[in-house]
Amino acid sequence: MKKWILLFLLFFSPALVWGFYHSSAIYYFLRAIDKAVKGNYDEAIADLEQAIKFDPSSSQLREELGSFYLRKGDLKRAEFHLKEALRINPRNRNALIILGGLYSSQGNLEGAKKMYEKCAEFFENDTECYIHLGSVMLLQGAFGDAQKIYEKILSYDPENIIALYYLGRIRAELKDYKAAKEYFIRLLEIKPNFEIGLFDLATVYEIEGELAKAKETYQKILTINPLNRAVRARIANIYVREKNYEKAISEFEKLSEIDRKDLSFRVKIGLLYMEMGRYDEAIREFNLFLGSDPNNGTVRLYLSQALREKGLYKNAIEELLKVPLDSEEFPTALRHLTFLYIKANMVDEGIKRLKEFFPRLKNKPDVYLMLSWLYEEKEDYEVGIEILKEAEKLDERNIEVLYGLGMLYERSGRTEEALKYMERILSIDPEHADALNFIGYTFADRNVNLEQAEEMIKKALKKKPNAGYIIDSLGWVYYRQGRLEEALEQLLKAYELLPDDPTVLEHLGDVYMALGNLERAIEYFEKSLRLEKRLEKKRDLEKKLKELKERLERKNQ
Repeated sequence: MKKWILLFLLFFSPALVWGFYHSSAIYYFLRAIDKAVKGNYDEAIADLEQAIKFDPSSSQLREELGSFYLRKGDLKRAEFHLKEALRINPRNRNALIILGGLYSSQGNLEGAKKMYEKCAEFFENDTECYIHLGSVMLLQGAFGDAQKIYEKILSYDPENIIALYYLGRIRAELKDYKAAKEYFIRLLEIKPNFEIGLFDLATVYEIEGELAKAKETYQKILTINPLNRAVRARIANIYVREKNYEKAISEFEKLSEIDRKDLSFRVKIGLLYMEMGRYDEAIREFNLFLGSDPNNGTVRLYLSQALREKGLYKNAIEELLKVPLDSEEFPTALRHLTFLYIKANMVDEGIKRLKEFFPRLKNKPDVYLMLSWLYEEKEDYEVGIEILKEAEKLDERNIEVLYGLGMLYERSGRTEEALKYMERILSIDPEHADALNFIGYTFADRNVNLEQAEEMIKKALKKKPNAGYIIDSLGWVYYRQGRLEEALEQLLKAYELLPDDPTVLEHLGDVYMALGNLERAIEYFEKSLRLEKRLEKKRDLEKKLKELKERLERKNQ
């Protein structure tokens, strides 16, 4: 009997029972790890859950289970088990870091920050905790706090390249480029081939305009990694900034060789050829791209522009007609198309073509607007007005349509109607420069409300300070006010901007005539007459010239 009691105590004592269960937890834990290594996370999770049944107070098992759920993508269960791990042991370093990473990935930066702060509190000089904490602070825009964290790392680990790198990034973000460069240079003295550090140092050089140093630094990256596309693209862009287009093209050619499937480099090369005025080569590059992507509206616009620059208007028109009607680029293509029909003296063909768009685009005001431009070119103002009235029904607040109507009414001699439309525009947009200018110029032309006209035109100039036609309006107001020297100053500015504008030239003639300089007045009236297309204005100019020449003749007798 005593023998059985001894056996019972030996095999079923509390210590041995605990050991049995603990050994089972280890068994399932090791099996789970083995399955996880093989990628069998479902089986690994099942084993870990079994292990936890044997050892429910194990923070490590909960941490591992949370990390397995995280790898599987089950974030809710991952969070639950990581929290449980920390409930059991608040100082579980791995659980703090993993849960911090989980919160950070979800955008819960405050939650992540709390985890990393606890980690840093429990584990002094734990670089990993500090680096994660600093990264969260950077994401929050707390650059000063992040800087203190990375400086702390350097206080006990002065050659920590991650801390040096992020301190460089922080100083660059704060536009302290001198300090940023110092940190990056310190980093590169420790690790010369650190690509990201080299890249950011080169970027700072670029920002500061030290382009030679930027190129030199980028070239160092290429000696390490010749296939680095981002770096070669940066070098190419520096050459573009320097207007060294040949070298830029050479770099883009190398990029094209690295990835022959990426034809976007051909487009960039084509644009550089355009900038150089080498239109045949630009056309070749754009056609090469369009061979693989014929519906690319943007490149089709580039091709059309290159053909237009060569004077091949019909070819340019053909390319624009290939831009898909439902593409984002079509409204721009439509405007270019209208311009080309006018430039090529194909207005009737343009009207016919634009009318063909109506079945598919009848709800788009742009089509009506462009068609009205063609009728305006034909001086058929009434038809143009009818067309824009239809567009107005589609959108009563479309400022471009309202402005077009105002201009057509003005061209047809109905200035009062035009003014009503300009006032409507200002009720929608009180800062609309062209409507302000129209009303101001009309007042000046009528020699009424000159103070209000000056105020409106100056307001328009604030919006468009380099608009020659608005500067002309201001000069015309000064002329009406008798401020002839100021008028001349403004009109000469307008002339520099619009040397072929007959109205500006006529106004200069009027000012010179008022100043008594008849020779210069005749000179500008003659220039205006050569450029003026409107018959009525031509007659006025001819009359002025005749009277002036007679005055000059009498003066010289």
